[in-house]
Amino acid sequence: MAALLRLPALGRARGRRRAAHHVTAALATGRAAWAAPDLPEGAMAVPCALITSCAAEFPGEELVKRIIGAEVLPADVSPGGGAQFYPWTIDNKYYSASVHLCVVPNRFLVTGAIAESVQAFLVYFDSTTVSGLDGVSSWLPLVEEWLPEVMILVCDRVSDTGVSRQKAQEWCIKHSFELVELNPEEVPDEDDDFPESTGVKRIVQALNANVWSNVVMKN
Repeated sequence: MAALLRLPALGRARGRRRAAHHVTAALATGRAAWAAPDLPEGAMAVPCALITSCAAEFPGEELVKRIIGAEVLPADVSPGGGAQFYPWTIDNKYYSASVHLCVVPNRFLVTGAIAESVQAFLVYFDSTTVSGLDGVSSWLPLVEEWLPEVMILVCDRVSDTGVSRQKAQEWCIKHSFELVELNPEEVPDEDDDFPESTGVKRIVQALNANVWSNVVMKN
């Protein structure tokens, strides 16, 4: 059990307090469109995995479908305002938790309610272009305020002519992200005693290993 689940860090609570302060400051300076319709009653208690894409050909909704293993998206329960909330129940042998896979096209659509509920951050980027990480880096000021437990940098496959594995891994180490390729060129040997998970399987594994704020432990 201890090997799978990571206990919530004090940094999460501190991060949320900083996030609230950041939202207030942003409203005062007009730097971002934080004001948005209130979430439905009870929705604030649902933590979210914020998903965004910096590649036009791969929208965040596509990553949602791969995570939940469905060809059709579930019903969007968002109140409007540009972000989409897709309910997802994590149910494993250790716990169950209801979360929202929250797709936000750009950082200016992040509301105060979303900022308060972010507990995981997944961002897709185009690794085929040298500047592929530029759009991702623009999210860093917000991510540093939120301090989510799970932070994953996603691409189809690293590219020697765009963003190489070394460059992507150096970026991830610097900013405490994990790199996940959806279609890696090299896959772990199945004969290994402890093969590493890759692709969407690794993303789902990381989300399952997180201890969400509304987790219900099993006996």
